[in-house]
Amino acid sequence: MNNKSNGKIYYSFDELGQELFGLKPFKKVTNDKQKLASQQEKFLGICPYCKQPASYVYGTNIITCKNENCKGKKIVRKFDDGTFTEEYRPFIKMISDKGLEIGTTIFSEEKENEKRKG
Repeated sequence: MNNKSNGKIYYSFDELGQELFGLKPFKKVTNDKQKLASQQEKFLGICPYCKQPASYVYGTNIITCKNENCKGKKIVRKFDDGTFTEEYRPFIKMISDKGLEIGTTIFSEEKENEKRKG
């Protein structure tokens, strides 16, 4: 959206509202701890291999399984000579840019608490 009066280009309604109407920045974090925990649980999901809760790597677009006993997905390869190999690949899920924004927002309080402790 281009405001011809000052030549500035606005890239979001939040930015436009702050500049033109003096609105306060929109806070995206919920204050309800129970609701926040539910949002985090739904966002993460579970590892499809060990059925344990997955973990978000803060500041990235990656959700992964942190269970040390989880082997991940079993990959079996058969070669022409009739031999087989087995290997396991860990559960890693890449999320979209919007998912990254959501993850960073709903896990930001935990990250702040880690900074205060360490």
